Amino acid sequence: MTAKPLAIAHRGDPISERENTLAAFQAAVGSGADMVELDLRRTRDREIVVVHDPSLARLWDIDRAVADLDLAEIREVGTGTLRIPALGDVLDTIEVPLMIDFTGEEVVEGAVLAVRLADAMTRSLFVTGHVGALHRLRAIAPEARIGLTWIAPEPPPPALLDELRAEFWNPAFNLVSSERVAEMHAQGFKVSTWTVDDPHDMAVVAGAGVDAIVSNRIAELRSFLADGWVGPGS
Repeated sequence: MTAKPLAIAHRGDPISERENTLAAFQAAVGSGADMVELDLRRTRDREIVVVHDPSLARLWDIDRAVADLDLAEIREVGTGTLRIPALGDVLDTIEVPLMIDFTGEEVVEGAVLAVRLADAMTRSLFVTGHVGALHRLRAIAPEARIGLTWIAPEPPPPALLDELRAEFWNPAFNLVSSERVAEMHAQGFKVSTWTVDDPHDMAVVAGAGVDAIVSNRIAELRSFLADGWVGPGS
């Protein structure tokens, strides 16, 4: 029997809490997430923090770039678990596996250092569509688990996935089909897909045989997998 897809919480639970905060990650774990996805940026003093946007304007109403702020300044934003955590804070607090999204090549070294210090390489899956960042990651961390994020209409050449020694192909959900999933599986790669929030789309990608589904609505995804998933070809 085909295993159920992993339920991956996109930026934690951004529906109930502010995205990419410890509160959001804890809420996602409480809703049964198998893994949480997060995004990285580098501060002016080269620390790695968990935030998606290059600036704090959208989430925090502060029109400053993350790259122009030191970690100490970042830590002054928000309160309690509703603040921007450093990657190390998340690694120390959240015990489920992490899908770590590289926003650019500049975060690679700091992210690897934090993950190694936390002895968390085996539970960390590094994903990005930035191939240069993945090449840099593979060069400094031969043991790293890699997923290649993909938005192009055609799937990546197998040689690229082989070169990166990728574990996952990570396409946008509209690129998923049972044929493509089967091809990836035949080549030895798993398939994760994002960002799947509608129950109909959950059913489509699960029916195609993906190994993991990334969603903003982790509680709804968990409910679907508990009640509505019957497996590919069923």
